[in-house]
Amino acid sequence: MTSLQKLQKYFFAFITVYMLTGVGALVMGSMWLRQSADGAPREAVISRAIEQRGAVAATALVGFVGGAAPVRFKVMLVAFVWLIVCAMLAELGLGGVIWFKTLRMRSLFHTQWVNEWSDSLKVAFQDMTQMTGYGQCCGYNDVGSIVASGACAAKQAAATFPGCEEKVAVFADSYLRKLYTSLFGFTLVNVICFISTVILIQARNDEERYIRIGRKEGRMYHNSI
Repeated sequence: MTSLQKLQKYFFAFITVYMLTGVGALVMGSMWLRQSADGAPREAVISRAIEQRGAVAATALVGFVGGAAPVRFKVMLVAFVWLIVCAMLAELGLGGVIWFKTLRMRSLFHTQWVNEWSDSLKVAFQDMTQMTGYGQCCGYNDVGSIVASGACAAKQAAATFPGCEEKVAVFADSYLRKLYTSLFGFTLVNVICFISTVILIQARNDEERYIRIGRKEGRMYHNSI
């Protein structure tokens, strides 16, 4: 019992960190997506899927219930193991997609600029001047992609100002790198929590076996965890 209780303490420490990563992802995603940066919305380059990582905080409750009484609530611990596996696969998948996105940013954002982004979003990038080293720009990389607004409404705008390709790429890269690095870091926490849960389940199985043997020998166990 003492060994099981000691493992419970480690388990609760790891699952608390696990839960905090979910809360942290939710807060981080909400801040990044709801605030503007240098005059351009972050949601142009950051997926709202990061907010879904906050669901991990809710799955941690299953682990807390199972960890509080592992002998009685083994099913909760087993369910938590599967939830961790699902979370790891989702994070690795999302992190991989974002990492590959950084490898083809310029062509990807060109397609989005031409076919998907609203004029207001394009103007936000064109007029963004607070970003160090990048001032007024017009269009993505050609005259046809210019949105006639502000300084870019002038006839000679294409000749006066560069395209926004470099600005968009640098802006996006800084956030995408933070995003996939965070997701891979969260996965490491999940692995540690997964191992801790498996160890606790094994210790719980041993404890249950001892209790059964003890009861056959006439010993009584009250409020066994």
